[in-house]
Amino acid sequence: MEGSGSELEHFDSTSSTSEYNNESNVFFINANVTATEKWTIFLEGVYSLSKGNFSSFTELTPTGLPDDANISPDNPSSTADYDFSSINEYSDLDYAQLEGTLGVNYKLDKKATVYGSVNLMDLQDNQAYVYGDLSGAIITYAAGMTVGF
Repeated sequence: MEGSGSELEHFDSTSSTSEYNNESNVFFINANVTATEKWTIFLEGVYSLSKGNFSSFTELTPTGLPDDANISPDNPSSTADYDFSSINEYSDLDYAQLEGTLGVNYKLDKKATVYGSVNLMDLQDNQAYVYGDLSGAIITYAAGMTVGF
């Protein structure tokens, strides 16, 4: 490239198609037990498995390149390295999530109930790549009152 060396050339664009594949399975269980006329115990559980990925890109090559274009990471005037052979792996997802809740309700009268619960959420990231390992667990607590009108 002749000139001052401060000008970079733009070589049109590149495009391709790819299929997105996903699979999700969710298992759910719920139980409510009336222990007494005033006490109710509830239990809920959810387990989900999710996977997603792009298939390999087909014919992913830049268009509009001049015949003498020196496209390489070693060339300072090069605008990019056009090796997209593994770009489809950037969006691979593989998660397992477990969520469980245990709670109680206490009926104060016909229209008022107080409740309390504990909830566990545990996420296992089996494909820690793009955003890092997102695995983790959290326990939350809730308490409140419902009133009917």
